[in-house]
Parts: sequence; structure tokens; C-alpha cells
Amino acid sequence: MLEGVDFYAASGELVSIIGPSGCGKSTLLNTIAGLEEPDAGSVELDGALVARRRLGLVGYMQQKDLLMPWRTVLDNVILGLEVQGVSRRDARKRALKLLETFGLRGFEKEYPYTLSGGMRQRAAFLRTVLFSRDVMLLDEPFGAMDALTRAQMQEWLTELWGSLGKTIVLVTHDVDEALLLSDRVYVLTARPGRVKTVVEVDLPRPRYYRMVTEEPFIAIKAGLVAALREESLRVVEESWR
Repeated sequence: MLEGVDFYAASGELVSIIGPSGCGKSTLLNTIAGLEEPDAGSVELDGALVARRRLGLVGYMQQKDLLMPWRTVLDNVILGLEVQGVSRRDARKRALKLLETFGLRGFEKEYPYTLSGGMRQRAAFLRTVLFSRDVMLLDEPFGAMDALTRAQMQEWLTELWGSLGKTIVLVTHDVDEALLLSDRVYVLTARPGRVKTVVEVDLPRPRYYRMVTEEPFIAIKAGLVAALREESLRVVEESWR
């Protein structure tokens, strides 16, 4: 459930949304994607009002990779293109040009069960990129990974994002991830989700994972964690009443 959320992402930005479980983060992404209708308010894309329940205007990658087990890596990543009416032959040509960039060269004929978690997520991300939308929504894409793999994927995404030229909206529970990747972080309150605070992340780019141990990063993180902790304590207090 959301209430009075005023949110924007400028062209080419990477913006993160964090907050307590159940505050409406995924609901916000579903609303932007056209999967859910808001009771009030509106969604605008490139300054134009988006009709309700209008699907296919943005790319959307959810936490689960949702790869089809009966399709090879190559045929999984071209699924969005096929839905758009692109022939399988042409779709494969487009995908093959990007396989190396996504660390999947040599695995195009493999099936999902043979891949590591990180490789499956890269395949899911390539599928989203090939869908060819300027705005991409990522719902905790690395949330199910172990800490080491997650750190590697975060650094990989920081390097890749600059070359994609996409606007990305990321939902995450990981404060380090939000700060490492983002230009701006929105902190939502507990249900109903409202914008509690907005943190501008003025760390230099390109960014690397070692930055999480450096003073400028730690200083921004302290303020963000304080806001989240305050909200978490409020949730606990209300549950005791």
C-alpha cells in the first residue's frame, strides 16, 4: 500500500527505492509497469501521461530470473524480442552481439539449470535490455545471492549501466547496494508507504565496491541507516500496541 508517493527518475539516472518489508516498493514498480492500477495519482513517461494498465512501455526484471527451463540461454534472452514480433533469426543475431558484454559468451546453448545464480541473473538482465525500453525496473535482482556473488554483480552493473544509457529504477533492501549504484535513493516509510526522505548520492563515478569502506560512502550511509532504523523501530512499537 502506498500513499502520496512523489517520485521521479530523470533520463539516464539510476534511482533506488528502499524501505521496510511490505511498504509498497514492489507495488510502486508494478504500477509504473502497468501491472497494477493506482487508486489515485498518475504515472508519466517522458512528460506524457501514461494510460492506466498500459503494458510494455518499460523493461521489468523481477527478483526471480524466470528463465524457461526448456529454452537455451540464447532462446531465453530473445523472448522479449519474439513477443514484439521480431523473427527468431534476427533476435538471435541481436543477442549474440551482447553475450560477451554480459559474461555469457560460450553459454548460449546451455540450459538454465547448468548456470550459476549470477549467470542466470545476467541472462535475465540481458533479456530485459533486449526488450529495448529506455526505462528499466529492477526488483531486488541480486537479493537471493550470497554476499560475494552479490558484490560482484553490483560492481558489474555499475560498469555496464554507463554504457547502456538507460534510466533504471531499482528496488533493494541492501543499503550498500543502493548507495553504490544510485544517483538518488528514496526511503519509504512502513505501510502505507510514503517518502520519508530522499538522499542524493554525490559519490564520483565510476564506482567500485571498495568504496563501501571509504569515509564519504560511510558518511552518506550513516544518514540512510538512521532513517531506516527510525522507521523499523516505529514498526516494532506499533506491533506491540
